Amino acid sequence: MKYFLLSCALMISTIASAQSVGFGVHGNMINSDVNAKVKEIAGITPSTGTLQVALDEVYGLGIGGGIHVDFKFSVLSIRVSGDYITLSPDEEKFQQYVQQVLPGFPVKFVDGGKVDMFSGTANLKLVVLPLPVFKPYVTGGGGFTHVTAEDVTISLSGTNLAPVPILKKQTVGTYNLGAGADIELGAITLYGELKVTWVALEEGTSTFVPIVSAGITF
Repeated sequence: MKYFLLSCALMISTIASAQSVGFGVHGNMINSDVNAKVKEIAGITPSTGTLQVALDEVYGLGIGGGIHVDFKFSVLSIRVSGDYITLSPDEEKFQQYVQQVLPGFPVKFVDGGKVDMFSGTANLKLVVLPLPVFKPYVTGGGGFTHVTAEDVTISLSGTNLAPVPILKKQTVGTYNLGAGADIELGAITLYGELKVTWVALEEGTSTFVPIVSAGITF
């Protein structure tokens, strides 16, 4: 409790000393290279054993968005943001991977497998070149992510197997590093950035998630 109260007091003091505060919205795009315990997308037990399909083999791009608040202190600022990202398996990629692992087996993806991530983070932003309009920056921070995943349904010889869980529902810590640029146009600021995020899953692994974001701050 003492550390929580100290953290709250520090946050209140930081907000009070900010030179300006901006609110905004943004969109996110995530690539399919999610590699950790989440890689185990399906487990079926035909005569040949267990099939495990990696997310980076069967998932396409994920999309999402969020809102953010910026507390600015000259070239340094703090961004607090809330984000949502979802990604679903690509049926064609899934089927191709299945045929590689079990050639000749009549195994097909039916549905399910969508992964949703709800995140809350606080990031420091440091402008490295404070030009009048274009301001490139580096950023880093951390927070928490709530991860959920739909069970996967697979058919064998035309018969649906029991749905298979791919990831336990969990809320875990996350941290990130990245770079971006602000374009200040009077009362509004446009920005784009690329961040590499690690999600510490309960299974003891981490997920490497490159995220591209673009947004507007008022």
